Amino acid sequence: MITFDVAEARFPARAERLISAAFPERDPELSVIVGRSVGSLAREEAPEGRVPGPGRFSGVFLQSLERSNRRLAPAVVSWVQWDSEGEDERNDAAGGPSVPPDTELPAGVGWAIRLPPGGPGPRVDWAKTALFSGPLSPLEQGLTTAFGDRSLPTGPRLLARDPFAAGRLDGSRFARVGPFSVPGSAPTDVRRLHEEFDPVLQLGFLTEGRRRTLAQASLQFVLSFPWVISAVVPLPEPERFEEVLAVGSRPPLSADDLERLASLK
Repeated sequence: MITFDVAEARFPARAERLISAAFPERDPELSVIVGRSVGSLAREEAPEGRVPGPGRFSGVFLQSLERSNRRLAPAVVSWVQWDSEGEDERNDAAGGPSVPPDTELPAGVGWAIRLPPGGPGPRVDWAKTALFSGPLSPLEQGLTTAFGDRSLPTGPRLLARDPFAAGRLDGSRFARVGPFSVPGSAPTDVRRLHEEFDPVLQLGFLTEGRRRTLAQASLQFVLSFPWVISAVVPLPEPERFEEVLAVGSRPPLSADDLERLASLK
């Protein structure tokens, strides 16, 4: 299965058109994740960002989904990531993300509830939600507490995002920290760099003996949990494709490695 994630793309509509151009023939093995929220639907519905009323919400949502399908054709939307962005303060005060609106999805399409790093909060009904989406990496292990005792075969699953911790675990963040800064930008703050990268130094044991790179170890960590169905990996530079694809051929993390990682929470 090939999965493309445009839910958190900078320009989702453009990304959908690029997928359509790259796959001009229908491929049943191709899966696409799109993102929706009250805020995104409001911006799509009206320039002033008016939130659709309860009676119109379902129609607005399904029309938005159909526009994505037209841009993706012949590919189709497989999953809709629902984000709490744009919901009112009363919902936020209730704790955690909200469930999607009571809208029937087209056949073959499922919901994925976007989670914050700390977990779902009290409003999510675990028994009624099959798939969640949220950050997971050796530097962001908050969701392991929420999912740790829910690894039964019929339990909820996670679409793991940000496995490289915003580029700190695959080196791409270092590419944005160097002697050549964007004109007009402030100098690099050394204290902030320490805050960002000192935790990475604690993970040195994962690459001892050069058995694997830190990026490979991070993916192995994420995929070691039975409730993770997939890791959303940022598109790497061409020269790093082989490193990412070779994860399965590297020595797996040992029980001791996983125990030491758990102690870093």
